[in-house]
Amino acid sequence: MRVILTGFEPFGGSDVNSSWETAVRVKQLPHTGIELEVLQLPVSFKRAGEAIREILQTKRPDILVVLGQRGRGQNLDIERIAVNLMDSANPDNDGFCPQEQRIADDGDSAYFSNIPVKILRDALLSRGMPAKVSNSAGLYVCNSTYYNALDEIYKYSLQVKAVFVHLPKLDDKFTVDILADSVLSIIENCINVTKR
Repeated sequence: MRVILTGFEPFGGSDVNSSWETAVRVKQLPHTGIELEVLQLPVSFKRAGEAIREILQTKRPDILVVLGQRGRGQNLDIERIAVNLMDSANPDNDGFCPQEQRIADDGDSAYFSNIPVKILRDALLSRGMPAKVSNSAGLYVCNSTYYNALDEIYKYSLQVKAVFVHLPKLDDKFTVDILADSVLSIIENCINVTKR
């Protein structure tokens, strides 16, 4: 099973992004039967959107798991939906700060993940990890990237299952090893769902 796992570069003056640190650590864990590739995305509305579309078209994974870092919160948020809107109070790493702009003029208003997100949440909860289903990925680069991925998948009928997971910032409770174990569990459950 071919899996692409992405994380984002640091942003907002930070030297670390939990999504990228976690993705790198997942790659180092044993993962039998999974052809796993880990890629870093820029915190850029334009470049991340272009990158995720190119990844889908050129690498054709069976499963795409996109990780992002949540600004606040103590849960792993399994994102159910991405909306066709960019609106930010803070610029991306390119200095772009969109105000109520559509991501894709010819795209739907919103797309839902094509993976049953409650299954992923429940699997994490059963492992003692705080997790919830989120109905808003925000309006920053995370949502924009997720939207571009789902738009590409639905528009071109790609046989790819995709989900976005927001991770908390790294701290004593959420170490990179704990988050990596949880993300590997998400990947394994995505595979199980895909095989049904």
